[in-house]
Amino acid sequence: MTKFVYISDDYRQAWLTYVINQFGIENWQEFDDDFKEEFNFKLEEEQYYLKKVNRPTSWFLNDKLGEKEFLFNMSQRHYPKVDYEYTDNLPSFSDMMFERAIELRDMNKQIDLLYSGGLDSVAVLYALVEVCPKDQLRIIMGDETSITVYPKGYKNIVGHLSYEFADGNLFGVANIDTNIFTTGSEADRLFGSTGYPHSRNINTERYTQSENDYDYNHNNWWNITRFTRITQSFSKLQNINIEKFPMENYQPFFLCPSFEKFAINTHHDRKMIWYADHWTKPEDFLKCKMELRNFVARWDKEFAYTVVKTEMLFSIQKEMILPLPTNYNVLAITEDGVVVNRKNIMEYMSTDFLTINI
Repeated sequence: MTKFVYISDDYRQAWLTYVINQFGIENWQEFDDDFKEEFNFKLEEEQYYLKKVNRPTSWFLNDKLGEKEFLFNMSQRHYPKVDYEYTDNLPSFSDMMFERAIELRDMNKQIDLLYSGGLDSVAVLYALVEVCPKDQLRIIMGDETSITVYPKGYKNIVGHLSYEFADGNLFGVANIDTNIFTTGSEADRLFGSTGYPHSRNINTERYTQSENDYDYNHNNWWNITRFTRITQSFSKLQNINIEKFPMENYQPFFLCPSFEKFAINTHHDRKMIWYADHWTKPEDFLKCKMELRNFVARWDKEFAYTVVKTEMLFSIQKEMILPLPTNYNVLAITEDGVVVNRKNIMEYMSTDFLTINI
């Protein structure tokens, strides 16, 4: 049975078109009413859960515990199972950062780091530079904004490494077929992000927390983490133009059990400092992610304790600024790293790829 690690909304909508077959296209599989009813139920159920975990309706879910099924057969093979339980005697956070960097170094491949100049990617940069040979690192930036955000990082480090700008194709520039692909994206989920707070209280400028929000965020954290944690960095691969890559090359820096255990302990102790991504006021965000701030402060205290949330510019991916559907290359990715695209999609339009057993 083929399972997926990434599902695009285009692939989901392709299935909807295929099942309905409004124009009676020959050679398409025919589905009975019972199948269509279950198919629609699964679609609606997925949309319900996406809203419940504060994710856009176009995204997808993958239960990292492997228990809850949605419409598509999903794989958790690329990440070890971590249950919600307290872990004693964890290493220090700094030790975890270096251990993870050493793990990537010792895979003996060039490392592609998607770098924004913001707190998360700067922390990853410092950890990698500390343990990796310079020629092992390839820094990918959306545009020169990454330099503007943290000039010192470019002057002292990035400018002395192999680097390039994505030229409007950040989601397609990683060489994951040959290189290790890493990002800092998973840090948000682990260190206090509440996701997309559209259903909560938003003022006209920035998200404002109410006195009841701590319990709301605390009570929802594990559920959101469970269904979204292993989905996040695939968004940065939506436009790669390859047929297949080794799944072991997919190595988001914080997609690592030790960091998740650290976050679970923090949550268990009710020490998480919540923030609402780009809706958080700068003065509130400065209180967040102290683990990362303290780590970066080993090299640059001023940046560590003054950097606010980095805004992602739509221009880093040219499709995002056009009045058209995005039309990315990648429709889905299997657990073996096979890329489903518009050339081979009909090979993946079989009910074997769904969780419907009618």
